[in-house]
Amino acid sequence: MASSAPSWPGMRPVKTCTECKQSKLRCDSKDMFPNPCSRCQARNLSCSVDPSFRRTPARKRLEAMSRELRELRDQKIAHSRAGSTTSPDPDSTRSQDSTSNAPQPSVAILLEDFELLGLESFELGDVVIDKQSVIEMFKLFTTFFLPHLPILGPISLKTIHHSHPFLFWTIIAIVALRLPLPSDETLFTRLHEPYMRMLTAEVLRAPLPLSKIQALLFLCMWPLPVAHQQDDPSWLYCGIAVNAALYMSLHRSSPRSGTTPSLYSVGVMSGSAHERINTWIGCFYVSTSLSMHLGLPPMINTPSDLASLRTILSEHVLPREFSLQVRVLLIMAGFTNVLTHNSNDGVVDSSVTQLLDGELDTLRVTFPDGWTSMTDYAVMVVKMHVYTLVITRSRSGTSSKDILLKLGLAASLRIIHLANIRFHESPDKNQTITTVQRELTLPKDYFRGLAFATIFLLRYFGLNNSSSNAEEQQLAANHVIMSHTIFKTLATTPRDEYDRVSNLFETLCKQAPIPAETGKANVSGRMGVSILLEAINTAREIRGFPVEMLEPDVQNTTENLSGSSDVSHTVSRDVFDASSQLVEPWQSDLAFANMFWGDPSWDVYNISTDMAQFHPGPGVG
Repeated sequence: MASSAPSWPGMRPVKTCTECKQSKLRCDSKDMFPNPCSRCQARNLSCSVDPSFRRTPARKRLEAMSRELRELRDQKIAHSRAGSTTSPDPDSTRSQDSTSNAPQPSVAILLEDFELLGLESFELGDVVIDKQSVIEMFKLFTTFFLPHLPILGPISLKTIHHSHPFLFWTIIAIVALRLPLPSDETLFTRLHEPYMRMLTAEVLRAPLPLSKIQALLFLCMWPLPVAHQQDDPSWLYCGIAVNAALYMSLHRSSPRSGTTPSLYSVGVMSGSAHERINTWIGCFYVSTSLSMHLGLPPMINTPSDLASLRTILSEHVLPREFSLQVRVLLIMAGFTNVLTHNSNDGVVDSSVTQLLDGELDTLRVTFPDGWTSMTDYAVMVVKMHVYTLVITRSRSGTSSKDILLKLGLAASLRIIHLANIRFHESPDKNQTITTVQRELTLPKDYFRGLAFATIFLLRYFGLNNSSSNAEEQQLAANHVIMSHTIFKTLATTPRDEYDRVSNLFETLCKQAPIPAETGKANVSGRMGVSILLEAINTAREIRGFPVEMLEPDVQNTTENLSGSSDVSHTVSRDVFDASSQLVEPWQSDLAFANMFWGDPSWDVYNISTDMAQFHPGPGVG
């Protein structure tokens, strides 16, 4: 693939960002893309290119600033005269979308009785953690992590430690990785090896109880770091969790059902109806979200299961934001089944996509309370994946594909815009963590959606000048910079997942423009995610790495056998000599078959048991 400098953003109609243009300074945004220009990067400014921007003279800027200062001073005087008791709290004037990004503490895990536990430290292998650190980590988990997957509780921390050690240490590992305590920032490094030994032992020990299923779901939402993306075992863990849930009949749970008996034949405690329902909803949410981002069919997708989940949502109490996100994935699962099983009919695809848009837009009208920026973000990500699925298999030049490209552009811009707003929001005044730390507590699928939207912009509007106009290219460029800045800022160590994504964007921006139609994709059967996988392959080609995995060379073992030639001849004669006295394995099978067919009970089917049902063939006797 050609690796010459691309015409985009090199041929952008405006080459100077708004900040440099306002200051009348030289701008290197063209050379630095997708990074901000050198001046904006050094001053931590927002770097964007706007063809419609007009420089404001310094005198007018000073006049505007003076006017704003006078207005603020007048407002302060008016508030002080009205009395401090009636003055509004500045934080209370935030919009609903802003306040929704601050997670609310959960009461699902009770910490009070943990103080009564006699232990002062907790050990896993050679790792020792004191009690106060454990309490602080569980407080962080209930505040920042659990609201994204509220499937626990109410349960006491003492019970989790005493009866569910795998869940206990899974929560410790997740918090130690993504939000380490200042007093022990190296805890995860020391905990990783003993926890992985525990994980391997617990996952392979059947049957899995509810607490282990919940722990695996948390691991899928906040997976442990891997050197390469294909090494992420989340899909395998998710499959184990879903199948363990089916084994426990969690999909048959209902809010109206009474206590399910714990049968000895099943082998695990059934748990309360509340725990079973929460865990099954968590299985659906995690597996469906993960399947969407990996381009695989949903694990839970039968009409009966989807209808049962809708009934549960109407009868079971869940946090409103999480309940709406589950409803979004329910709509996606139903329409994905239709799209993946039709005969690639453009008319059907277009109609199904319109119905999907209508269903998702109706959710906001039906459930206005609790609709947050995170819910809006989830809706946009689902739309993006469905649009891209249809785009990748549509013929070029059709009006429906052009419409979907514009819809995909709007959805991807909205995704990056919402992520950028959240990223630049100040933490709540009651929180002691930074903005970067807060963002690192988000599930991995959140960043998968952000990366997917960015790749869509690069593929169809950034690196494809023939199918987009200058204004669309400029919008795409500005939002690619926003996304790249987010990933670059969140990277805490070289070559971690956030750093690898930002490097992927930088590498893709070095390639030549992509034709509108590049032929059949090399990655098939992965729905809309194929454009992301193709982007990874393209980046490897640009860097000079192979994109195909070769079969390892298999050595001829007969050449490496030690010992005398007599031994090898003996082995050969034992295996292939017709006069061998070895017992033929099929003789026992025939004996069992004749004994089975000779059972008198077959007489009820008018099958005679006197005649032989199996006879040795000419090559056997």
